[in-house]
Amino acid sequence: MKKTYTTGEVVRAGLLGALLGGVAGFVVGLLVAPETGGQMRRRLTYQLEHLGERLQRLSEQLLHPPRPGEARRSGEALVASARAEAETIRQDIDALLGDLRRKRTSANS
Repeated sequence: MKKTYTTGEVVRAGLLGALLGGVAGFVVGLLVAPETGGQMRRRLTYQLEHLGERLQRLSEQLLHPPRPGEARRSGEALVASARAEAETIRQDIDALLGDLRRKRTSANS
């Protein structure tokens, strides 16, 4: 029997996949970065604190959806908010990876 998924389940799965992919890219970028251990730990701590706050807000939105009567009215706003938050996280990770790549290139020159 084929299972049908609700829009909320699909959105949650997509956002979770995007977040996990972003985190994996972030970690790989840190591992290949040409920074000293102390610098890397400070940067990692800073980024993880902010990422944790964002993920907490996003998970609260996804795990505690509005009541059925409110869902229709606020569903689009929730999806837009979650997409915007995921995009912000992705941009932060991309910026950090870009910084790390530039530093690695500078160190190799």
